[in-house]
Amino acid sequence: MMMIRSAFAAALLAGGLYSVSPANAAPLDEVGARHQITALLSMPFATNLVGASNANRFAWVEKRSGVRNILAADVSGTPKALTHFTQDDGTNLWGVTLSPNGKTLAYVEGGDPEFPDASSPNPNLSETGTHQSVNVVLESGKQMRMGEGWNSTFSPDGATLAFSHKGSLFLAPVGKVAKEVMSVPGSLTSLQWAPDGSALAFTLDRGSHALIGLWHVKTATMTFLAPALGQDSLPTFSPDGRFVAFVREHRPLTDKKTEKGSFWSLHVYDLASNTDHVVWTPPAGTGARFAVPEGSSLLWSDNAHLLFPWEGSGWMRVCAVAASGTGIPSCLTPDKAEVSSYRLSQDRKTLFYTSNVGNVDAWHAWRLALDGSSPQRLTHSEDMETDLAVAGAKVGVIAASVTQTAHPAVVGPDGASAPLVSPQAPSDVHFVTPQVVVFHSADGVEVHGQLFVPEGEAKTPRAALVFVHGGPHRQTLPAFNGMDYYSNAYAMNQTLAAQGYVVLSVNYRSGTGYGEAFRNAPETGGHGASEYRDVFAAATYLRARADIDPARIGIWGGSWGGYLTALALARNSDVFAAGADFHGVHDMIDPDTYGLSPEENRKAHEVEWQSSPAADIAHWHAPVLLVHGDDDYNVEFEQSTLLAKLLSEQGVLYEEHSFPNERHTFLRMQDWLTAYMWMDTFFAHTLTSHKP
Repeated sequence: MMMIRSAFAAALLAGGLYSVSPANAAPLDEVGARHQITALLSMPFATNLVGASNANRFAWVEKRSGVRNILAADVSGTPKALTHFTQDDGTNLWGVTLSPNGKTLAYVEGGDPEFPDASSPNPNLSETGTHQSVNVVLESGKQMRMGEGWNSTFSPDGATLAFSHKGSLFLAPVGKVAKEVMSVPGSLTSLQWAPDGSALAFTLDRGSHALIGLWHVKTATMTFLAPALGQDSLPTFSPDGRFVAFVREHRPLTDKKTEKGSFWSLHVYDLASNTDHVVWTPPAGTGARFAVPEGSSLLWSDNAHLLFPWEGSGWMRVCAVAASGTGIPSCLTPDKAEVSSYRLSQDRKTLFYTSNVGNVDAWHAWRLALDGSSPQRLTHSEDMETDLAVAGAKVGVIAASVTQTAHPAVVGPDGASAPLVSPQAPSDVHFVTPQVVVFHSADGVEVHGQLFVPEGEAKTPRAALVFVHGGPHRQTLPAFNGMDYYSNAYAMNQTLAAQGYVVLSVNYRSGTGYGEAFRNAPETGGHGASEYRDVFAAATYLRARADIDPARIGIWGGSWGGYLTALALARNSDVFAAGADFHGVHDMIDPDTYGLSPEENRKAHEVEWQSSPAADIAHWHAPVLLVHGDDDYNVEFEQSTLLAKLLSEQGVLYEEHSFPNERHTFLRMQDWLTAYMWMDTFFAHTLTSHKP
């Protein structure tokens, strides 16, 4: 298996593997580019893969041509659509969960999973607005709207559905009307049933702190588990229901005050004696701040042992510790590699996880028997596998490749993965295999990226683009991404390459996949913008290539990538000839931090200002495209209106567009297509002719 991974990496580094572009294809014109990006954005894209605990049945959300629906399949059956939406109207479907027997499904329609208690978005400009609701699909196919909320979860016997809305808890016998049983100030951000169905554990977020509570179903009473002053999270019942494990955090005020402290601890609460004890507290240093892969939690391997994520070695790993607190943790997954998701088998004897072991730019699924055995590769495919789910005795993965968008596949006993959906691009779509490249910043940091080189020989040096992802805690890959935002960006980078641009997607410091020291690199963002050195190094790499015209290098990105795009144009319009800034941050100054002295806050604000594109606006002269949705909860729309004012004062050429009622991640495919074509035309005007 190591030889397979090494061969794959070598093929990527050589730029070989395969290409489905027509031989010696001419670069696409604007009409061809629109056709290609439309075709790629229209391909089916899967997310939210879940499994039934007691049945070999999976369900997931599929977006196809911008229309979202929920599909389900037994492992040997054809996927069946459980919803029947027909419009690209931006209606989100998320929060999918199956009853234990797999016969009933609950999901959330509308809303925004990043801001589930905020108002529901309305990018399609519906006259009546939109509403976020919990819905149930019964075994008969009948659909029921249960009420406004999220966090839906079935009781262990599958007879009752629980969900929440802000600080209210709702219970509904399956097939019947939901009833509000509890309401408290704050937001319920997680729900988990006790194994016998007698209680629900929840996290109550009150902003300054978060508490773990229990709702006792029969007595209709609420209790809190060792309420304190920190941020408590991830409540998880032991298999016998006697204990609840959770994490308690006291987050540092600033990144500069982390050397001496340990900022989280692992707790177990004994429900019989109503006592809490600290199982383990990490030492100061690496791993002293808590981090968990998205969608993952604490796990009990039995009634006496806990599995949890920890970065003590400098890499995100799954570790085990005795719940009694009498031992020290032992890490189960390999060192020098990250874990992006992990689940236990139904008998709790096997850990399944996705990791980039052996090649930090490639993710695959693994299994580990908890009897002391060595990890084994779960699949033989060279697809990227960044997420997984367990259904009964089966394991499913979300897989993607150079030419296939994220799709669900079931893993067989021989390691073969059978796609439940096999997305295929039209035969006239141009793909190149991205080359994995490694270079260094001026301060010596190793930086990884993916280089998209157009097919055929260039008669003259080409224009080039640096792509910078957002987050910043993200990683782009040499394949379609498992996150829709970056799946779309990958499709656009392929389209730009088909038009003749060389594109370098750069994984700058503060991103994921390369260890804790890289993700928590010092002086990033508003603390000094050190990650910009990696972006500049990407441009330096491109400028050194003989096939690239150094006078025609542009840059594009969104969110944190929009921030870095603006920073590049403000600091180095002599290097970056044009840029496209999607919903970026342009003034990094934050409000005062309580607990810091006036002088400490003043110094922090000075660094934040110097880290801002606005601070270097006098040096900005390259043209830029600005695009922003005005219902953005992640980055204030005012960040872009501010930049437009600053550029106007400087006489800098800019093109501006907004999407009324759109969110940060555009919810409608047609808005992605429109924005990308604005960018395509903009770069055609600013980069296709030689600039003196």
